[in-house]
Amino acid sequence: MTQPSNKLLLGLGVALLLVAVFSPLAAWGEQRSFAAHMAQHLLLGDLAPLVLAIALAGAVSVHPAIALPVWAANLVAWHVPVVYEAALHHDAVHVLQHVALFAGGLLLWISVFSPRYSVPARLGAVAGMMLVSLGLSTVLLWWPRIIYATYRDAHTLGGISPLSDQRLGGGLMLLEGSIAAFAVAGWLIVQVLREESVRPATRNVSPSA
Repeated sequence: MTQPSNKLLLGLGVALLLVAVFSPLAAWGEQRSFAAHMAQHLLLGDLAPLVLAIALAGAVSVHPAIALPVWAANLVAWHVPVVYEAALHHDAVHVLQHVALFAGGLLLWISVFSPRYSVPARLGAVAGMMLVSLGLSTVLLWWPRIIYATYRDAHTLGGISPLSDQRLGGGLMLLEGSIAAFAVAGWLIVQVLREESVRPATRNVSPSA
């Protein structure tokens, strides 16, 4: 039976998905602002899957060594300009992009929160996620030209230039990814420390005479 806390997490995960798909972020991201589109994708492909993976921890599992490369290839592929532009201009591709980002994020976070695998393996997946996010966000932050043609002449939110909008999107990816990764890595390290503190006490318990 699902515990009350898990029900709350499932509800929160679904709420984040609904915000990503049905809030103004969707229209803004498609028509006006790369940064808004990035915020939508972070909700859809990282935060909602993270919350849902915590709720589902132990129910399903996939090894981090499988989940990480699948997630990384999926994320990078959807940011290739021709693929990204296809998603903006073709509804079927856009739906596929959203489904793939959500599925990839859920796959990765499920592997990280699965108790079946060692903490070092799960930490390795988090570290890999940080490196991929860092690399992609660095490109978005510092590339000297507009990467995605749709946003070159878009009316960006807040009156900022298209290039500043692109850099804001890269900054959002870097900030959200770093906060999530460090929080989860910290939680995993705490689990290791707890296990280590229990082991000496277990060893010191002498068998009954």
